[in-house]
Amino acid sequence: MKITVAVDIMGGDNPPSELAQGAVNAAKEFAGEGLELILVCTEDAASQLPQLPKNVTLELANSVVEMTDDPSVVMKEKKDSSLVTAVTLCKEGRADAVVSAGNTGALFTASSLIIRRIKGVRRAALGSIIPVEKPFILLDCGANLDATPEILQLYARMGSIYAQVVLGIENPRVGLLNNGTEPHKGIALYQETYKLLSADETINFVGNCEGKSLPFDACDVLVCDGFTGNIALKIIEGMAKFMGHCIKGIFHAGPLAMLGGALTLKQTKALKEQVDPSEYGGAPFLGLAKPVVKAHGSSDAYSFRSAIKQVLKYCKGGTIEKITASMANKNSSVNIEE
Repeated sequence: MKITVAVDIMGGDNPPSELAQGAVNAAKEFAGEGLELILVCTEDAASQLPQLPKNVTLELANSVVEMTDDPSVVMKEKKDSSLVTAVTLCKEGRADAVVSAGNTGALFTASSLIIRRIKGVRRAALGSIIPVEKPFILLDCGANLDATPEILQLYARMGSIYAQVVLGIENPRVGLLNNGTEPHKGIALYQETYKLLSADETINFVGNCEGKSLPFDACDVLVCDGFTGNIALKIIEGMAKFMGHCIKGIFHAGPLAMLGGALTLKQTKALKEQVDPSEYGGAPFLGLAKPVVKAHGSSDAYSFRSAIKQVLKYCKGGTIEKITASMANKNSSVNIEE
């Protein structure tokens, strides 16, 4: 099965050559699985790329969407950008999926307008895989700041399917992020969502999850509105960096501490790899009619390679088809009309 991914290598924090190297590494590693890539970049960036294998081609664009660009004007002012070009390749059928490390809002806007959503999906969601001992997917983590109970139910269904396909979890446990575990906790939005999720037989709902329980295998899919989810995600990322900084400081506090660090080097290295977000490389936009993964803006070659690996699983697992089937399921109160 051939899978062609349009890869936007412009607009990230690292130079295009770094992202191109990650793409080339992925193309070589997964060539046997039918992976083909279309690297999208400007002519200047193309001149600095490494040698490309046979399953990688180039598509030139005339401009770049910067991180500082307003997503609402990208489709008007930068239709010839690498980001919009990559999304258009997917819309036209030349590519099956898109990966970009560029402006998150611009990628979401362009994908929503060009690729569109799956029939029945009122709002697409940005899902981020949280790399704790047992990783879980958090959605929405910023695509839509507000929501309704029906939209949160939609997120639960899409996240559950993604966890099955990409994380390999047979019967994902769905949790609702809240300020207490009791059914009556939270604002009206979350109380009503609790009722919907409890009655939905297509998911494995395990109830409310408090923030303090998230690192301890509380659920496989965590559902919330985009405002709450983005704050939760940033706190998790910040605490991971803080703890890493503290551990590093401890092991450099003196000769005995340095000796302790040397003796536990294998364990600390394993811990670092366990919580490293580069193992997944990015966040999927769930609900779009074609797979789109937003790679981390700070992606290096390895992280970008991981994002491409993730979108390959997304495609090969039939995620879009499974979400489409879920929208047609009658055992639901989800309002599928726009």
